[in-house]
Amino acid sequence: MNAFATYATGFKPVGVNVAGLPSITGTTLADTTLAVIKPENVTDIQFGLKLNPIKKLTINLAAFRDDIKDYQTNVQSPELGVNRGYIANAEKVRVQGAELDVRFEATKNFTFSGALAYTDGKYVKFTNAPLPLEETGHTENGKQVAFKDISGGSLAGISKFAGSISAEATTNDINLLGRTGKLFIAVDGFGRSGFSSSPSPSKYLNIAGYVLVNGRVGFKATDKLSISLWGRNILDKDYFEQLLPAGGNAGHYAAVLGDQRTYGVTFRQSF
Repeated sequence: MNAFATYATGFKPVGVNVAGLPSITGTTLADTTLAVIKPENVTDIQFGLKLNPIKKLTINLAAFRDDIKDYQTNVQSPELGVNRGYIANAEKVRVQGAELDVRFEATKNFTFSGALAYTDGKYVKFTNAPLPLEETGHTENGKQVAFKDISGGSLAGISKFAGSISAEATTNDINLLGRTGKLFIAVDGFGRSGFSSSPSPSKYLNIAGYVLVNGRVGFKATDKLSISLWGRNILDKDYFEQLLPAGGNAGHYAAVLGDQRTYGVTFRQSF
């Protein structure tokens, strides 16, 4: 058993938004507040265990927390008739969670592995975020409002739960096409829970969780040559990769579709 703890810091430098910025009518923000991208600073803490309770079983467990100051995030303005993208600074973001990774060699011909992660990502403080989609065109005192305090909202792109599982079976050494190697067949799956697809959380831009299944079968030679027939999303699951405000910002939205069922053949020679 090995235990570890790490502490690390990192940063992204300053920048400037050179594209068109949203109108500040009805707000107290100054143009320079949006034009200048503040540096992002990250503090990361991790604790974990690496275990080998039996010879062929490996278990890795880790917990982490990231605190981010002036988080740089791509956002889109909610103004009617335009679709302006720019980089905004969220004053404070927190991402924390835990990860479990397991690998088990049941026999010399069968290997199983799996991973599970829990992640909680929040805007601890984000006071000048663009409006969510459903508030496009919102006005106060006769003036269009461009910004909203979304502190406490979920960070975009993060699922609470995500996991994967895979299994691979191989034969003993055989001769094929004049080479010595093993036949193999493998199946793996990946799943994630629902997540927000927008920097400003919106009930219309949340993507439902999904599970994808992949597979491959082939031959691996001892001289590092391999050939495999593979399939991705073999159950042909329909899913979205992203939902986002559509061009023109009239309150409607667009989608980036996930890949459909895909097949292929791969030849590989390593040296």
